[in-house]
Amino acid sequence: MSSGVTIDQVYQEIKKIQADMVKKEDLEALIDTVEILSNPAAMHAIKKSDRDIRQGRVKTITSVDDLLNECA
Repeated sequence: MSSGVTIDQVYQEIKKIQADMVKKEDLEALIDTVEILSNPAAMHAIKKSDRDIRQGRVKTITSVDDLLNECA
């Protein structure tokens, strides 16, 4: 009798490989994060926003009208 590979064995091996693969969405998110972290202007804006939040410089926007009034 032949000692071949069964379809189930191939399937199980593919499932193992798939479990170790990086998903495209995860890779894209990682690339976005690296781009932000390597952009000094973006990092400065994020740090400034964090300081504003900690110091209570925030406004509550509950409607589109609130947002439009804030932008005017």
